[in-house]
Amino acid sequence: MILLYFLLITKASSFVRTYSHYPSIKPLFDSNKIDLRDKSIVDESIGELIKDIDNGKVGGIYFENNMKIAWAMHDIDDELEITDFTRTTIDPSISSTIIEHANKRDVKTTILQPPLNPIGNLFGALYSGLSFIILPAILFSIFRSFRFMNGQGGPMNSMNDRINQFNSIGNQDMKNELSKSNISLANWAGSPEIFQECTEIVSYLNDKTLYEAAGAEVPKGILLEGPPGTGKTLIAKAIASECDAGFISVSASEFVELFVGMGASKVRNLFKKARENQPCIIFIDEIDAVGKQRGTGVNVGNDEREQTLNQLLAEMDGFSTNDNVLIIAATNRKDVLDSALLRPGRFDRIVQVPLPDKPSRKSILEVHSQNKTLSKDVSLDIFAEVTAGYSGAQLKNLLNEAAINAARESKAIISNENIKDALEKLTVGIIRKNDTRSYETIKRVCLHELGHAYLTATFSDYFNLKKVSIKSTYNGAGGYTLFGEKPEIVDGGMYTKDILKKRIIIALGGKAAESIFYGDDFVSVGASNDLMQANNLAKRMIGNYGMGDSLKTYYNSDSEGKNPFLGRTLAIPNAELSDKTKEIFDKEVRELVDECYKEAIRILQINKSKVNVLANILYHLDVLEGDVFTEYLNLSPEDHTLIENEFIREKE
Repeated sequence: MILLYFLLITKASSFVRTYSHYPSIKPLFDSNKIDLRDKSIVDESIGELIKDIDNGKVGGIYFENNMKIAWAMHDIDDELEITDFTRTTIDPSISSTIIEHANKRDVKTTILQPPLNPIGNLFGALYSGLSFIILPAILFSIFRSFRFMNGQGGPMNSMNDRINQFNSIGNQDMKNELSKSNISLANWAGSPEIFQECTEIVSYLNDKTLYEAAGAEVPKGILLEGPPGTGKTLIAKAIASECDAGFISVSASEFVELFVGMGASKVRNLFKKARENQPCIIFIDEIDAVGKQRGTGVNVGNDEREQTLNQLLAEMDGFSTNDNVLIIAATNRKDVLDSALLRPGRFDRIVQVPLPDKPSRKSILEVHSQNKTLSKDVSLDIFAEVTAGYSGAQLKNLLNEAAINAARESKAIISNENIKDALEKLTVGIIRKNDTRSYETIKRVCLHELGHAYLTATFSDYFNLKKVSIKSTYNGAGGYTLFGEKPEIVDGGMYTKDILKKRIIIALGGKAAESIFYGDDFVSVGASNDLMQANNLAKRMIGNYGMGDSLKTYYNSDSEGKNPFLGRTLAIPNAELSDKTKEIFDKEVRELVDECYKEAIRILQINKSKVNVLANILYHLDVLEGDVFTEYLNLSPEDHTLIENEFIREKE
């Protein structure tokens, strides 16, 4: 600090000496310094400057900023005091001309620095002084950090100091505090079986008498497993509310720390707080962040994560039968969790929270529409049917987007169209309103999308065509075709080889249509995503579902996602997948996709004229809803001709 004060005083004294007086012309040219305080700056053109020089009105000129600015001193009195000056912005190449005119009139020219800034100099002095102190301080802090991480002691950091420092960090409360949940089970809409599981858990905590009489023990831990957005966190909060218990919600990532042992310390403090506030429910969200299998992954030496998991296991084992504490965890990656975490006595009950079926989707839509005003033409039953595969969070977002659409139209009532538009936006993205594509491009898009739509309508026993459109989207799609399986297929989940093959045929319909109407050499890149979907589905059919001709009993365990970053091991290779099996696998996938593509070509080639007519209709209308498309499809060729002629007249 003494050194810092000395440097600051030295700089400050120099600063005071420099600016203690107003400089005259002679010190200006001698020292290349000028103070422009209390002077009005007048801008002057190059022509005016040269004219003033030739007329003897300029007493001196100096250049700054790499010869880009010329300052001219005017009206100099006998005492050499500046009374006026001008500023001229010039090109450096012109400076020689100004100097030439100045030399003819014996005008002094000097290359100077820009006008000095007292405040800037002060900060410069401070920076110069502090730089001698800050850099060594930073280096010293880094050195101390390394010594702390390596467990080394020293005269400046005793063992007791380091222990106290560590404990103070480990004892820090996490973001989530003890609270009372005000969410009831009535706020959760889903399958009745899941609801029953939840009510049983509530009865465990509210009244143990019946279960103790039957010799049953209250579960110590419950694991909620299911896809994201299915309401796992909501279930945990509802259980806490129904039990009138304290609720501590934490994310497993909060236990992840840099220093070894800090995560374990946070676990101890968490369970200590829960025991002090019985009855209490601990909810750990995304437990896979800390509960991955031990001894696996790329960074096997990460002792901090494993010590945190070990402490969690020890705390769950430490519950006595009198402890009125329940731990609930949620994950969508149960497959990567350590087996010790899943054993009875820790997580006694594993509750599957699946994606909602049609009745559950309707219930969820009804719950989230309670604070919204829906138009009389809105049928939640229909939207529950067309949203197969949607999670509860997605259904909530659907109605929220519909409400935003209504507000955009300055309406307080949500119409059927508002929900349809929201569903379309969530499915395909934002639709472009301004279409600048050429006729040839749009016609190609019409034929491409008609390939998908016509094949979907052909396989109407399995699929429902919802909409076909040639409107482009901001995600890169030139058009889109919306379809889905029949509700009974989706809810049943029993997909046959025939259904999956027809899905591949539909996916390849766009490429097949372009090939028929333009030739193989003129197929566009618009089919790239279709090819990806077709090949991925074919790989699952052969490798996972046993639907190959030669590999009828084969299962490709590589498809399970054995990723070392998700807690899988690198040490155990997949011995079942030999080079010969790989060759057969690739051959069957290729043959399956080729077979489906040929079938798409065959169907569309037979109905080429009808596809072309429908493409022309789509070109004029931009969008065809599923029921409208079916009506046009079932019309006679004569009716098609009349419709086309009508479109031509309307266009003219």
